[in-house]
Amino acid sequence: MSYRTLKIFLAVVLVVGAIMVFSGAFTGSKGESSAPHKTVAVVADGVSVVKTDAAHERTVPDSDYAKIRAQFAGKDVEKVPAHEKVFALTFDGGGDAKNAQRILDLLSAHGITATFFLTGHFMETFPDVAAAIRNSGGEIANHTMTHKDLSTLSQEAVIAEMAGMEQTAKERGVSVVPFFRFPYGAPTKETIALVNGRGYVSVRWTVDSLGWQGNVNGHDAAFVANRVIQKAVFGGIALMHLGAAKDGSTFDADALEQIITTLQQQGYRLIPLSELFNASIIK
Repeated sequence: MSYRTLKIFLAVVLVVGAIMVFSGAFTGSKGESSAPHKTVAVVADGVSVVKTDAAHERTVPDSDYAKIRAQFAGKDVEKVPAHEKVFALTFDGGGDAKNAQRILDLLSAHGITATFFLTGHFMETFPDVAAAIRNSGGEIANHTMTHKDLSTLSQEAVIAEMAGMEQTAKERGVSVVPFFRFPYGAPTKETIALVNGRGYVSVRWTVDSLGWQGNVNGHDAAFVANRVIQKAVFGGIALMHLGAAKDGSTFDADALEQIITTLQQQGYRLIPLSELFNASIIK
């Protein structure tokens, strides 16, 4: 073996090893008991990311997460390929938490697991909400540390925004699934590449409920519910919020019962993003 060939071989081994370690950084394990949460720091590319053994947490094999990342690299995913009526409810947490408890109670009452895109600042401000999401089995995904428009930041600042949320999650024993949502829905080709390089899939939405707009143009809870229901599709993703609108309205929480019951009556199975993406990959 020539010296040049040996160098290439060693480089490939190092890259594969790093990918394997990083893949494991995001996978939670489905608890088999009600024991307290334990946190395990997994170091990948110099970054510590937390895993937990939280009760009720779902498991997607590391190898499947690697396939998910590969299949959706370079994309800000609006929906995933699906051949059955599956749909994901997702909730962003970056402002207040006025909707949070009602949303969690409704999801629990219907036996639904959702995915929550939280900022690090939200977790610092509302630690009880983050803990309640974790304890309910909900998935927590990365929505940056401070909800800045990443298209205006340097590469270093973009990475710091992701890392800040990860560190905040680690300090609170929160597991982060490998999905990322851009604040303001404002990705660029370059920032998507940075997000993918960090091990995340960039997730947008199929339908924005517009609950965050409040009663602009006469909008109300019925408008929000009808908008989500009418735009539901196989493999679709709904965007809603844990916070109230600027006018104090809470249309996302107000509409959630109707959204859930109607979609279920239509035959939809409401599942978290990990299951939605896992069902879509080419095995």
